[in-house]
Amino acid sequence: MSVKCLDVVLCFGLTVFIANFAYGKEGALVTAPTIAEARAVLDLSGSPLIEAAGPTQTNLAFQSFSAVGSATNVAKAVDTALVSKGLKQLAGATFTDEYGSATYEKSGYYVNLMAMPSGEPNQVTISITNSGNVNVNKLPKPQGTTDIYVQPTSGMYICELSVDEAKKSCRDLLERDGWEWFGDTTVSFFMRQNAVRLQVMCSQSAAQQGKTDLQYSTELMSASLPVIPDLERISYSDTTKMLDGDSKHSTDELFSVYRKTLEGAGWKSTTDNPIKIDFREHLIFLNAEKESAELIVHPFESLSRFTLTFMTADEVDAENQRAKVAVAAAVKKREAEQAKMNNPTKIAIDKPESSTLTASEKQVIEFSVKSGTAQAVATKWITEKKAAGWTVEATINSRQVGEYKLTKGETNLSVSFVDPGFIPGEITIRATGPFQLDLKK
Repeated sequence: MSVKCLDVVLCFGLTVFIANFAYGKEGALVTAPTIAEARAVLDLSGSPLIEAAGPTQTNLAFQSFSAVGSATNVAKAVDTALVSKGLKQLAGATFTDEYGSATYEKSGYYVNLMAMPSGEPNQVTISITNSGNVNVNKLPKPQGTTDIYVQPTSGMYICELSVDEAKKSCRDLLERDGWEWFGDTTVSFFMRQNAVRLQVMCSQSAAQQGKTDLQYSTELMSASLPVIPDLERISYSDTTKMLDGDSKHSTDELFSVYRKTLEGAGWKSTTDNPIKIDFREHLIFLNAEKESAELIVHPFESLSRFTLTFMTADEVDAENQRAKVAVAAAVKKREAEQAKMNNPTKIAIDKPESSTLTASEKQVIEFSVKSGTAQAVATKWITEKKAAGWTVEATINSRQVGEYKLTKGETNLSVSFVDPGFIPGEITIRATGPFQLDLKK
């Protein structure tokens, strides 16, 4: 071997050694797919794979719905639908009348199917989840990590470090591979790269004292929303495609930083300034694909709390259609109400016995009665209305003052009287809404 070739071999070997030392156990750079790349392989959004019974939830990366039948029949129907989309069922599938479970693969992506009784007779709950194509065994791990149980999208390991050291090492190694911090729980933390979220759990080993158990598991997300630096907290739900978190920035600063981040990713705000609704401020962004991201910010204790919610172009279109229908219905209702006001329904009113008409308008008629008789006159008039099918509710009923509400269908009347006892009493009848009083002759 020539000196030059020997130098190359030694240089390559040194590079591999350094890489393995820096990156941990595997030392292989893994790149997660983008949303577009994942969608090109399998898109679970839209209609469920088979006929559903009741509400459904579908996104790019999962489907959840109920279907009629036994677990065996329903799971096999979903299995057929998945295979028709080019997915290959892997070994270990189980289909029984109580339970169905299978894993599928397509172009390196792994999809899990679960079928369970829903609690309703002859009905099964189906869950289909795409875990993505990142092989966790190829992700970096601390030096001295040993495999315990490894599958492509989840793995259990044990390492020589303490729990805190393992957490720091895992995070540092993953960040070197291009993964970003994506939130914490009490027992784990999340990292993200493109459209894949990785959960890392580090806990004291029960089997081997002084060592730490590691668990890696991946999840393909249905949205890949950008985050900003220096967040105090962050969490994500793929069901709602919503990112939320807390920041030390003021609300104005948070809007400014997030606007710049979103605009850098190709989003454009629909308004120059946030719109305030109650105590929250809203700003909506659209991209070239007509997808939307709504940023909502409000103060929370000494922080600013935000949510960033993603909607696909189809969801935006459906939301716009619902809004158009709601607006049309509101306009139609308003026009109908205005028509009623312009042409009010007349309510025929009898003059109370022994009373004198003193004022008459479209919705108010007033009468005068002999001092000390207003309660008796009003009571008799109301009793006659009650016999004619009106419902009566008294809010005040004394000798000097009375107030009553009369209802019949959509028609409402209010009747009141005042009778101090030393001047003539007064009785007032009022109509509300699109109604007009019509005093019988």
